[in-house]
Amino acid sequence: MGSVYFPSCNFAKASPQAANKLRERLKALMPVAGCCRVDPKEYPPGSQGLYVCQACRETLESRFPQLTPENLFVWLDQEEPFPFPDYRGLTVSIQDCWRDREHPEIHQAVRSLLEKMGIQAREIPENRENADSCGDLHFPPRIQGLASPKEDPALIFAEQLEKHKGLPVLCYCNRCKAGIETAGGQGIHLLELVMGTYN
Repeated sequence: MGSVYFPSCNFAKASPQAANKLRERLKALMPVAGCCRVDPKEYPPGSQGLYVCQACRETLESRFPQLTPENLFVWLDQEEPFPFPDYRGLTVSIQDCWRDREHPEIHQAVRSLLEKMGIQAREIPENRENADSCGDLHFPPRIQGLASPKEDPALIFAEQLEKHKGLPVLCYCNRCKAGIETAGGQGIHLLELVMGTYN
C-alpha cells in the first residue's frame, strides 16, 4: 500500500517556508491530507499515515485506525526520496521528546538524518527513552507528583535549556522547540534542516 502525508498544522505555523517546501516535494510522491483532526477523506486500509508531530500520531491512531502511523523522519531515513543539504561544521545538542520515549526507531532516525547532513550531535543525559521534557505542553515528571505543580514554568524552561550548554538545540517536536525558545535558546526543528531553510 502507499503512503499519505499528514502535515503538522503547528509546524506549518512555526516554520511556513520549510512546511511549504516539504508539502510540495511530497505531493509528487503521495496524497497530502488536510488537518488530521478534520480531514474527511477515506484512505485505503493498510496505507501508511506519515506524521511529523506527536499530537498528529495520537489523532491518526484514533481517527484513522485503517492507517499505519509512520513517523516522517523514520520514513525519510529509509526512503531518501530527495537529497539532503550539507551542514558540515554545524554542531547541535539533541532535545528528545518525552512523548517519543517509547519510540527508539525515531531516536535512531533523527540521529541518522543528522549524520547524513554532516551535522555533529551532542547528547544530554536525559535523552532517548530517558527524555523528561515536552516543552511548553506539559512537564510529565512534575505532573506525576515529583515536584510542585505550582513550579514556575519559566524556571523549568531555563533548567532544560541549561542542559544544552549554549549549543543550538535540535528539536523534532513543536512543543520542545517552543519551550527552548521561550527560555531564550536557539531551537532548530529537524525539518528546517532537512528542507534547507535553516540559515
